[in-house]
Amino acid sequence: MKYRLNVCIVVALAVIPTFAQRPVSIEVGAYGGLPLDHTLQSNFCCTTAIAFFQYEPKDASYITGMSAGVLLYDHVHVSFGAMYMPVSFRSLTAFPLTIPVTSTHGTSWEFPLLGDYRWLSGAVRPFSGGGIVVRNRISGGDDQAPAPVISAGVEWVRHSFVIRPEFRYIHYPEAIGPNGSVGRPGSQPQFLVGFMYRL
Repeated sequence: MKYRLNVCIVVALAVIPTFAQRPVSIEVGAYGGLPLDHTLQSNFCCTTAIAFFQYEPKDASYITGMSAGVLLYDHVHVSFGAMYMPVSFRSLTAFPLTIPVTSTHGTSWEFPLLGDYRWLSGAVRPFSGGGIVVRNRISGGDDQAPAPVISAGVEWVRHSFVIRPEFRYIHYPEAIGPNGSVGRPGSQPQFLVGFMYRL
């Protein structure tokens, strides 16, 4: 009887902290940041019997987006986001006597599904993880998803408010499709800062 009582006490001491810790927290937030390398590349250039075609992309200067996610048992963080960048490029068609130039301004959207692990404890905690861009859409280009993602950063928590500066590295596969005028380069490093409200 005494042995069973001791076992119950040990189990209770181990389980009570788990109940005190919220198993699931829900969050919504916004991101802003900068691309750290070229954001577009020309995927098409050729010469025919009467003309020469070329695309000249212009790099985006910022990234912004929204995300929603969950935090499981204070360590495992899973999120899904929608990230936006402006797109701009020129198309040149060289005929024997004329060189018409057309400018295109559009959008680039990517939808990352990410997971990371928050290390240590306290108000400031490092994290690392990764995931995939499940879909990618560029004006004048083709979908290059799925694309693997590696991420790492630091999270600062104050009550229900969270700030997450992080680095992301995305590796895009080569664009193959009917609209391949421009596309994302194979390597895309990004620096982002997230602002979340966690329930």
